Amino acid sequence: MAEALGRETTNYMEQPQEISLTINSPYFSTYQSIRTISRQNYLQQLRMRLHTLLTSVEGEGSTEFNDMILRNNGRELHGVVSKLTSESDYFVEIVSDKEGSRRVRRLFGKFHQTDEILLNAIVRRFIDIMTGKYSYLVAITAFKVSESFELVSLTLRDALYFASDEIGCIALNQIITESNNIFRYEFFHEISENADWLSMDDSGNFVVQHVLNFHDLECTNRVAFRLCGYYVELSFERRGSYIVEQILESGSMIALDLVVSELMECGGFTLWRLAQDAFGNYVVQKALRVTRRQGRVDLFFGLVKKLKLLPFLHLLRGSHHGRNIVAIIDSTITLEFAKERRVDLFRELVEKLKPLIDLLRGYQGINIAAIIDLDKIEGVD
Repeated sequence: MAEALGRETTNYMEQPQEISLTINSPYFSTYQSIRTISRQNYLQQLRMRLHTLLTSVEGEGSTEFNDMILRNNGRELHGVVSKLTSESDYFVEIVSDKEGSRRVRRLFGKFHQTDEILLNAIVRRFIDIMTGKYSYLVAITAFKVSESFELVSLTLRDALYFASDEIGCIALNQIITESNNIFRYEFFHEISENADWLSMDDSGNFVVQHVLNFHDLECTNRVAFRLCGYYVELSFERRGSYIVEQILESGSMIALDLVVSELMECGGFTLWRLAQDAFGNYVVQKALRVTRRQGRVDLFFGLVKKLKLLPFLHLLRGSHHGRNIVAIIDSTITLEFAKERRVDLFRELVEKLKPLIDLLRGYQGINIAAIIDLDKIEGVD
């Protein structure tokens, strides 16, 4: 005990170890308390000055920070960064501030040593920083500057946690974008293997959409298989319908089969509800247009047959959201009739109307435009 106290005396009082026996003296205790309070006051003032330097929107702190950046003095920046990162809680407090986050980001890319100090501070509180409204931008900047293997490894380790967090999902998407192909495929695998519950999650949904935007066929097919049994449910939701539309547009024939087959198997009443739903109608339109464009006649007419069942088609005609679907169905019926009767007259009329196609796409001419569009794809020869 005496030795431990003697070491404390040496640190703060710069006294030899032998005087440790006088430590119980009231005078010594008072002197030590004064020195401790003075040191605490000094550190508090130093921290307040640093806080002003890094977070003040205008005034002396803002000007002083800009001048420091312009001087680009390694020793000066090292001192600021060292003080900033000396305590993890204080570092998180600064980078969680809007202006503090912006200024800490400006400290990156100046000197390798200061970058390493900041990077280590981020790693110590990685989850807190990656899920903060402004602090996550500091982590993204650190990754862009350093291309740190450790940062991307930590992100991959906690990818599902970040994916389900309101801010973390944004940070995760940016890390995926900035990653090289090797790590990006690791992220693709992790997200696609959990696409079912992530697609149902408000935050995770954005991450699934993000990985699908890379148009990686293997990832798309994995997501498509993972979502089997959920396509109808997702189509009724705003964000969920975006994912279903992305899969339909992906160019994957496997994914197209999976989605449209599930739509056809859901039953006439459910398909009608979907077709006149505020979000679901876009999924049905997309399914009809993509199957027609891809020449998947079996899927296209399978959907049309379901939608033509009475009384569903009649009810769709009176539905605001089902109007475009009815136009596609009517164009199919009209085109089939034209093929069976006077192909020559049909062709002549279509050719005359083609120059007016843009005008016809208005409300009154939408059905005529749909017939012409269908003729371009299928032909009547």
